[in-house]
Amino acid sequence: MSVSTIIALISAATALGAATLAAYTARGNSTRASFDLALALYSDLTSKETARSRSILESYRRGNAPTEQAHSDVMDHYFALLWQFEKIYAGREALQRQKLLNGSAPAVQYLDDMIDWHVAEWAARWLDIHTLLQAQLPPDDTLDDRHTLQTFCKLADHFRSAAGPVRDLRQAIPGTAAPTP
Repeated sequence: MSVSTIIALISAATALGAATLAAYTARGNSTRASFDLALALYSDLTSKETARSRSILESYRRGNAPTEQAHSDVMDHYFALLWQFEKIYAGREALQRQKLLNGSAPAVQYLDDMIDWHVAEWAARWLDIHTLLQAQLPPDDTLDDRHTLQTFCKLADHFRSAAGPVRDLRQAIPGTAAPTP
């Protein structure tokens, strides 16, 4: 074997090693970024602001009906929490769709483990709260939450613990049905 062939083989092996190391490092950075996103989504769900919305909605659901002025506040918290779950769904989908590319599957599993209880609990509450809010609107008005509730249902579809309440929610509220494949 000639010296130039040996040098070419060593160069090719070095390039392959560098490419492998770069790919490994990039995948590690992507995995870290995936966990950062999962943790940020969970942190937002358990933040002080979101806790306030959960508390107000749970109090409302248990019968502490608001005055007319407070009705708009409850509505604000209702949508704030729904949008929080919508944000989680968007983040989860982003992670899920890139799992083959950058190894985000463990971050999706981590996020799912952390939010499972929250999703199941709120799946069991949305219909009650929706019904109470709708009852306080004028007869010719409709609570326009079906799109955000549909997104919540899509998120909840990933959690066996939320299956029953999500089925009931979809049956009761038009526009929230599961998409057909």
